[in-house]
Amino acid sequence: MVGKYEIKVYNNKVQYKLTIKRNITILQGNSATGKTELIRLISEYEANGASSGITLNCDKKCTVLTSVDWELRLLSLKEHIIFIDETANFIKSKRFAELVKGSDNYFVIVTRDDLSQLPYSVDEIYGLKNASDSQKYKNYKRIYNEMYKLYCFDVRERFDPDVVITEDSNSGHELFRLLYNDKCIAANGKSNIYQCISKAKQKKTLAIVDGAAFGSEIGKIYRYIETSHIKCVLYAPESFEYLLLEAGFVDVPKDMLKKTHQYADSVKYMSWEEYYTDLLFQKTRDTVYKYKKSKLASAYKTETALTKILSVIPNKIIPNNSFNNKRENDEEK
Repeated sequence: MVGKYEIKVYNNKVQYKLTIKRNITILQGNSATGKTELIRLISEYEANGASSGITLNCDKKCTVLTSVDWELRLLSLKEHIIFIDETANFIKSKRFAELVKGSDNYFVIVTRDDLSQLPYSVDEIYGLKNASDSQKYKNYKRIYNEMYKLYCFDVRERFDPDVVITEDSNSGHELFRLLYNDKCIAANGKSNIYQCISKAKQKKTLAIVDGAAFGSEIGKIYRYIETSHIKCVLYAPESFEYLLLEAGFVDVPKDMLKKTHQYADSVKYMSWEEYYTDLLFQKTRDTVYKYKKSKLASAYKTETALTKILSVIPNKIIPNNSFNNKRENDEEK
């Protein structure tokens, strides 16, 4: 399943508006924000249609998956947007993760837990906010609920880290070590990022992660940063492979990166990270930029190549080192 879908669910008291564009979307946030009511409305509409007093508008069929025969029912569904409430304990199971992989469906999961078995994006974790007080809705009695992103990764001021943590020890680490020199250390897996950040303590820390599959780890890291008041910045591009594609080492149609929802079929790719990796493999196969996860090709290590990489990294975290100073001086000339 591919595509981006708008969902509107409403009755005479409440309306929900959601935009779904990946195979896994997570709804979290505070209690009493309407997440359970959303599930109830969809379930009631599914059972009783228009006679329920509920309207549901979407280009794909929406359904609620409960614990009752969930596995058999999931196997029978194709091209649905499947909503699951946090009361369904199977969402934490290995079997559920196995069935999500290769599924021709999208999943919207209401949960307060971090689902480590699922590779979901940091950009697809949402809360629900009440928009009824806005100017747009001031003359209406109905309560309007809209999605908002729970995590923001904007770097607002210059940040020159003492420590740079990369998610893995492979090609990405190799390149960032060229940029940040001895500051750069490898966490050897996304589940180790939290521990590496906590070990850095009061050092200024930059953690670079593959945002497309890091969703299960982001909550505890954000909570730790907020409560400990450490100086830590998270940089979460879709993936390292996405950065190389965006830097323009090979010719890739812009839509394949900017409108990935039209190309990353959930049957083939469990996360967009897998899509970008496959795309980079295919596009660089017969070039000097042939990509391997385990080792970075020498063509990526030239000053010209590194300058391309720096062009797609946020300016406020670009390393302050001899290579970058030389690049800036050359640009001024």
